[in-house]
Amino acid sequence: MFIGLTDEQEMLRETMRRLADASATSDPDDIASDERLVTQWERLVEVGVPALRAPATCGLESSGVETALAVEELGRRLTAIPVLGQAVLTTELLYAAGAEKEVDLVAEGALRMAPVLTDDLTGFADSDDHGVVLDAAGASHALLALSDGDRRRLVYAAIDTAAAREGLDLTRSISPISVSDLGATTSVGDPIDARRWDSVMAMALTAVAADLVGVMTGALDDAVGYAGERVQFGVKIGSFQAVQHLLADSLVRLEGARSCLWHASWAVDHLPPGEALLAARTAKAYASAAGRDVVEAAMQVLGGISITWEHIAHLRLRRTLLNRRLFGDESDQYQAIADMRLTDPNLG
Repeated sequence: MFIGLTDEQEMLRETMRRLADASATSDPDDIASDERLVTQWERLVEVGVPALRAPATCGLESSGVETALAVEELGRRLTAIPVLGQAVLTTELLYAAGAEKEVDLVAEGALRMAPVLTDDLTGFADSDDHGVVLDAAGASHALLALSDGDRRRLVYAAIDTAAAREGLDLTRSISPISVSDLGATTSVGDPIDARRWDSVMAMALTAVAADLVGVMTGALDDAVGYAGERVQFGVKIGSFQAVQHLLADSLVRLEGARSCLWHASWAVDHLPPGEALLAARTAKAYASAAGRDVVEAAMQVLGGISITWEHIAHLRLRRTLLNRRLFGDESDQYQAIADMRLTDPNLG
């Protein structure tokens, strides 16, 4: 069986690569300003990324793979564009609730919502309690998925992102909020049932895995390039067998994560929700564990310069560690996978 990208998907990947290169983060002092982020967001809207998870809006039959490609390329260059929260998760939630009007506004760039997660970042906030707005930069509203029995209902409220602050990941803005202290909230769309919610979670996990794969790719590219240039004891360090093995092992881990990611991104649109969620948890678990190892291996190859404030490597490590936490790390996913399989032995 041949598994590969279509010509259209390759074109999208190249387009996203050019956009990522133009909006790349190179060091902490070069992270995009608010004004520059607005311009970058407008370019993202022009490409159509916020509409990729809304087939009726973008005209695609399936969009999981395309979404993963877009997120991966932006992650590779550590762009500060809030694509994960505002372009992927928000659209996924709104489309699942049938909020077509709001989906169109988000796709046009006329409405910017960011999802609210729990304090520990392991899931969407589901009650009137404290939470954090993920990818708050430039957002005008916070979007919540509140529990309503075995369903989720969406509400949104205006927020002031001036209070947004940097956390572990310096390329993302996170805004802590007290849901109970929000102003007037507005219900949007229809309640999301448990089966559809599984699909939402599958896409959320897959999107984070895509960002992890992108960050890994950028880290390995830099490490390989450095090993081919850095001279020690009169020879390039890339000629040392220990360095070669370290980089080769990292490549194996990266491609394994990418394989899991591609299956999960396809499964979101083509498999039943339960099977898609299982594939997404597998991809997230693999990418979380591999991401930490690959990025740390790259830092070993780069040496002491990688832990300085001026070098991009420590930004990658920060982003990887936060991504690993989002919606649960590999240990959380392993437990969830075990629970799913024990509950339904025929699953997957």
